[in-house]
Order: sequence, then C-alpha cells, then structure tokens
Amino acid sequence: MEVWQIVLYGVAALLALRSLASLMTVYRERLVREAAEQELEEHKQQQARIRDERAAARKKAQRPDAA
Repeated sequence: MEVWQIVLYGVAALLALRSLASLMTVYRERLVREAAEQELEEHKQQQARIRDERAAARKKAQRPDAA
C-alpha cells in the first residue's frame, strides 16, 4: 500500500468516526428532549387530575345533603 492510500483510509476513518459521534449526539439529545416532554405532559396531567378532584370536592361540599 502506498502512503497516499494510507492517508486516504485514515481520513475516511476519521470522517466516519466524526459522523458516528455526531449521530450519537443527536440521538442522545432527542432522547433527553423526549423524556423532558413526557415528564412535562405527565406533570400537566397530574395537575389537571388534582384540579378536577378539588372541583369535585368543592361541589360535594356545596350540596345541602353533604355529610
């Protein structure tokens, strides 16, 4: 193998590693973003559930036959 072929293979390997690292970084960032969005959605659902429970409790307390 000649020197220029070794250099060419080296450059190709470096570009492939760089591309792989970039893909892995984008994938990790997407996973983190999706986890944060899911956590936010769960928090919103929990707040809505609490709000509904409080509204139901107020409604029940306002009934004349409430115990």
